[in-house]
Amino acid sequence: MDTYRIPLVWQMYGHCDVDANSLEDAIEIALGPDTPLPDGFYVEDSVAVDYEVLELDQDKKSNVLTKKELKLQLQQGHTLNDMLAFGPGQECEIFKADRFYPGDVVIYVPDVALNHIPLDRPITDPNELEEVLDQCYTGQDFIDECHGDAEKAEHLFWYCDWQHPSSAVDELDDDEEDTQ
Repeated sequence: MDTYRIPLVWQMYGHCDVDANSLEDAIEIALGPDTPLPDGFYVEDSVAVDYEVLELDQDKKSNVLTKKELKLQLQQGHTLNDMLAFGPGQECEIFKADRFYPGDVVIYVPDVALNHIPLDRPITDPNELEEVLDQCYTGQDFIDECHGDAEKAEHLFWYCDWQHPSSAVDELDDDEEDTQ
């Protein structure tokens, strides 16, 4: 069974007391950035899928970037979240492509919190950029980790859900021995 991240929106209802000279001024103050949201109540049956966000996430998920293209985009000030659809891994956030792509397409980024991978800010330091790119794995990285065995590399790709492929390959070997 797969895990899907579905963006939801819903409505709340509440009141805000505002001191103002007129109703128009009160509304402007109430909608302003300095007025905290009031305690509110959920508007029954108002939950809905945010299809606009869902479509953007799907577009990012089906977007294929080589490591060279990703580096260029990051150097131009884009964030990882701008280009890759990060989602749930094993109790963490990861990027995983929709399928295994052999070659130089980025298909996997392990646990972003554990590996200190910034998603929402530009990466301006060249050393940090190289560290982040080292954790953006391509299909070829998986094949190299499996000593040229593309079938095993694809199996390793599907196995990884938080860890680096170099750590998971031993677990994968142990699991395969247990099932024989």
